[in-house]
Amino acid sequence: MGNDVKQAQDYFRNGLYCSQAVLMTFCERYGLDKDTAFKISCGLNSGARCADICGAASGAILVIGLKHGGSKEICNAKTEEFLRSFKDKTSGILCRDILGCDISTEEGRDKAKREGLFGTVCVSAVAGAAKALDELGY
Repeated sequence: MGNDVKQAQDYFRNGLYCSQAVLMTFCERYGLDKDTAFKISCGLNSGARCADICGAASGAILVIGLKHGGSKEICNAKTEEFLRSFKDKTSGILCRDILGCDISTEEGRDKAKREGLFGTVCVSAVAGAAKALDELGY
């Protein structure tokens, strides 16, 4: 396991949100301090709180923006490349598809907690996002 993957997983296991764990693993190499990364990625967890795009993927897309944000074309192409790689490593792009439940609902959150999905599936998604970024040269 690469250092970035381990670091992202450690951040997540120690209480950071998925989006924060991924962004904070990579942010300093692109000139963003960890405190700011922590703050700007906070609301992206749990699929932006509506079980939509996975927070780990959103955190990674912020990393891509840090590196390629000066060019819409490059940033968009790199984001698409990342999402293909991420989808290959998980069971989708949307939080609800990856988890198999909609955590924007009380029922879905209860299921995720009861089945330990945050500690298994989400840890794997965080690892998948970090690994995809590593493989793509971030």
